[in-house]
Formats: sequence, structure tokens, C-alpha cells
Amino acid sequence: MKALPWEILEEEDWKILKDLYSTAPDCAKFLSRRLRLDLGETMRRLRTLESKGFLERVEGRFLKKKGLRKPKHMNHTYYELTRPARLYLRKILFEEQK
Repeated sequence: MKALPWEILEEEDWKILKDLYSTAPDCAKFLSRRLRLDLGETMRRLRTLESKGFLERVEGRFLKKKGLRKPKHMNHTYYELTRPARLYLRKILFEEQK
């Protein structure tokens, strides 16, 4: 498995990755609202992060998400962190807490 190009990330990319790490899979619409970013810019960044190997699309028609009583029907494209991205973020976030 090749290493992810962490050095190319900009501040907004880090915000997106950290938000997805803490809140679970989500779509561009809700990410842009939460992070107060332009929707078009958020969509572009999600596609770029996916192509670089940081994100992957969530497969299926329903999404089980924290805080929801029943599974949510996925009307948009939902993204989640890839395993290497999740492991690296876990490592650096725990180092920040120390």
C-alpha cells in the first residue's frame, strides 16, 4: 500500500478530514454547512481527496449514522475516510491531545 500525500493538503482539506473522522460518513451538502465552506468548493475538494486516496464513497442505499434512530436513506454521495487516512488521523489527533 502506498503512502498518502499528506504534504499536499490545505487547511480546508484538513478540516474536511477531521470532520469526517469525528462525525462519520457525510455528504458535501452537510459538510459545507457545518464547516461554512462553499458547496462547490467542498464538492471539488471531496473529489480531489477521493482521487488521492484519502476518501472513499459509501456504498449502499441506507446509512447508519450516530445519533439517528433509524438508518438514513442516502440521497447524495456520501464519503468516508479510507483506512490509511483514518489510522493516520487517529495517530496525530491523539498526539495533539497529549
